[in-house]
Amino acid sequence: MRSNVAVRWLSRLDGLMLVGLSVFVFNLVLGKDYWFYLNPKFKPLSLTSAVVLAGLGAFGLWRPLARWSWWRTGLFALVLALAVVSQAGVDRDMGGESLGQDNPSAPVETAPASRVKMGGKEYIRINAGELYDISGKHLQDKLGLNYAMRGFVRRLPELDKDQEFIIYRVALYCCFADTTAVGFKVKLPPGASLPKNAEWVVVYGQLTGLAGAGEKDEPAIPGAVFASISPYNLFQADRLESEPPLKTPFMYEWHEEEPYAY
Repeated sequence: MRSNVAVRWLSRLDGLMLVGLSVFVFNLVLGKDYWFYLNPKFKPLSLTSAVVLAGLGAFGLWRPLARWSWWRTGLFALVLALAVVSQAGVDRDMGGESLGQDNPSAPVETAPASRVKMGGKEYIRINAGELYDISGKHLQDKLGLNYAMRGFVRRLPELDKDQEFIIYRVALYCCFADTTAVGFKVKLPPGASLPKNAEWVVVYGQLTGLAGAGEKDEPAIPGAVFASISPYNLFQADRLESEPPLKTPFMYEWHEEEPYAY
């Protein structure tokens, strides 16, 4: 039979494990790797969970249970170990290309105007996911409009010869495990120089029909679990500009009407 003192000290292990889990969640919320696990919009919920875990852990250390259970302590230890191992195993290289890691050098962005005038034309600012939905639904009243869309560049040899490249953004629905690269093939005007691979650019132009529409031969996008490159439309660019990537360049929301979540 274990002494009461020994049982109380063993029971305090439960509280210690809960405190460890709270430290892990706090570190996750305040660090740069949160999006590997969850959509950043869940940060307030995760922070609340960390506070609750810390409170329960502190109470468990102060007032341990009168009976110690090895399986309960073992379960807490297993969860904490899995959390630590999962963070240690996160691939921060993202397949060699930056697909959306926080860019600490980027300024905090304010919401831009929903439209911008360039070269005598007015362009609607829109993100790749919203424009993909428009093209997929064949909304004719919106397909012929002028759009400004930004994202990362994906160069491929078979596209280079036709003065084309892929522009994409990474959609984060829940967590990194369901990331989807969403984008379009872009056709540059004659004489324009192709951008660098993985460069962040803004393209101004219109959607046109794509030869062989409907054929699914989507290129792989390093770091993204899935890729959805429009098989129906080509983005015919009027002009292209380079700019610094957003602080967090993922797509988290989609709007069906202006102002879009550019």
